[in-house]
Parts: sequence; C-alpha cells; structure tokens
Amino acid sequence: NFFQYPDGLLSSFMKLNKENKTREQRPPRLSVILITMNRQHILKQCLESILRQKFKDYEIVIVDNASNDGTGDMVQNLFPEARYFYLPDNAGVPGGRNYGTWMATGEICVFMDDDAVFDDDDALAKTAAYFDADDRLGCIAFRILQPPHCLEEYKSIPRADKIIINEDYECSYFCGAGFACRRNILLESGMFWEPLFFIGEELDLSYRLMEKGCKIIRSFGISVIHYEMPQARIQGQWIYYGVRNRFWLAVKNLPIPNLFSYTVLWWTYFLLLAIRHGHPLFFLKGMKDALTGLPEVVKQRQCISGKTIETLKKLSGRIYY
Repeated sequence: NFFQYPDGLLSSFMKLNKENKTREQRPPRLSVILITMNRQHILKQCLESILRQKFKDYEIVIVDNASNDGTGDMVQNLFPEARYFYLPDNAGVPGGRNYGTWMATGEICVFMDDDAVFDDDDALAKTAAYFDADDRLGCIAFRILQPPHCLEEYKSIPRADKIIINEDYECSYFCGAGFACRRNILLESGMFWEPLFFIGEELDLSYRLMEKGCKIIRSFGISVIHYEMPQARIQGQWIYYGVRNRFWLAVKNLPIPNLFSYTVLWWTYFLLLAIRHGHPLFFLKGMKDALTGLPEVVKQRQCISGKTIETLKKLSGRIYY
C-alpha cells in the first residue's frame, strides 16, 4: 500500500513545485551594484536603505576594491544575502563597476555610491516602472541630495547650465552617486572606460549612450542622499585625475574645436583650485600624465557625431566645458 493523493492535488502540487523552481531560477529584475573601499560603516547604512525597499525583485552585488578595514566580514555577517566580491587590487571606479556589471544577473543595473542612501523605500519600484514605461530609456539619473538639508547637489545636476528643474527631464549625462542602466545597453556600449580610474567615467559612457540613440532621463521622483565620505582617497588626487581625465575625455570624444575649449577651461579651473588648496604638484603631474598617455587615447578616439552634438546643445550637455 502507498499513499494516494486526492484527485487533482498531485497535479496541483507538481505545478506549484515547477513554478517555484522557475521562480528560483529566474534572474532578478534589478541588480543593485555597489563599489566600496574601506568605508564599512557608511556602506552598512547604504545596504540598510536598500533592504528597506518595498520592491523585492533585486539582488545586491558588492565589489570591494581591496578593503583592509574588515568590510568583507561586516558584509558576510550582517548582509549574507548580498553577493560579495573581493578584488585583491583596487580596480578604480570604472573597473569596479564593470566587474559588478559582469557579475550581475538582473536586467537593470542600479548603481549607488557606498556613501549614499535611498531617500525613500519606493526607489527601486519607481526605477523598474520607468524602464517598463519606455523601451527607449537607456539610463536614469537619480536626483542627488546633499545633507543635512537635502537640497539638490549642485555639481550633480546633469546640465552644463546647472539649472534646477523640479520635474523629470531628458538629459545627456548622469552623476555616478546614483543611476540605473539597462544591462544589455551597458554591455553593448563597452561599459565604463577603465583607464580613467576615477572621475569622468560617467560622462565618457554618456557620450556613447547618446551615439546609440539611448534616452537618459533625470528622475525627480528617485533620490539618493549623498554623504560624500572621501576618507579612502589621497588628499589632492582629485586634482590629478581631474586634470588628466578631462583632457583624455576631450581627446577621445570631442571635435577638435571643442577639445581645445574643453581642455583650456577645465585646466584653468583645476590650476586655480590647485593653487588655492596647495596642490600644484598634483596639477603638474596630471598634465604630464595626460600628455604621456595621449598616443594611446588617440588610438581609441571616436568623435561624437554632429547629430549627438546638436542633442547635447539642446539638452545643455557637456560639449564646450
């Protein structure tokens, strides 16, 4: 003798079991990708804000750029659901994001700085809804808020004119503190340019997204609060990377007239900052390495088209400076 399931119950059980297996095998809709290095305490706040999200069809991918402060232990002990990857050497921001993109399984990649938190618990649901509503949408730029008053961070406004617009609008670039892209678009576009290491990788990618005809939207409804904790950085190195990378960005992407105007204006800006903050050697080293790397950058030059230039002008994009 053996147990007989009542009529219909066995088939219902088998169907439910099949659906559960399919659900387990199906990749998540969103992959939230975080790059971190020696900032475990603020990373903990970031992860807590992600776990508070009402939308649950996501995974968390953490790429650790060679931390030595116990970040890995903290993640594995407090956030075992996160997929944690430790890199033995610092791959930089673009390298870390590229690694996270390769490891991600979701259709949409949501990127946040590890020193940022979501402003509300509906951010991921809103992100998914934006992409559902528009097949042309390639990237969403989140609104970046600055504590303590949660005003929009001036430098993060994705417009060259820095006009504050309190509604959704189409733009031509985005701030790395918080944004989302379709994963297939990232892969097709070549992802982030790793030689930049730090500063400018978002702008470089945005030129390629524009060339592909992808729409970039700055969302007024999705916000992150950016605490901007720079303790893992060498003081003054942002001047070095700013000088070097702005020149490389221009050489790689811009027409010759814009290349010169862009470089002169940015180098003048960084020279003044270097003098003001007492970092002239970082400025000079940035210029030296920018020119030393010029032959390799020229090999990768893909000047944006006239159509993209017109779109950039229309959307107050980065073309002259």
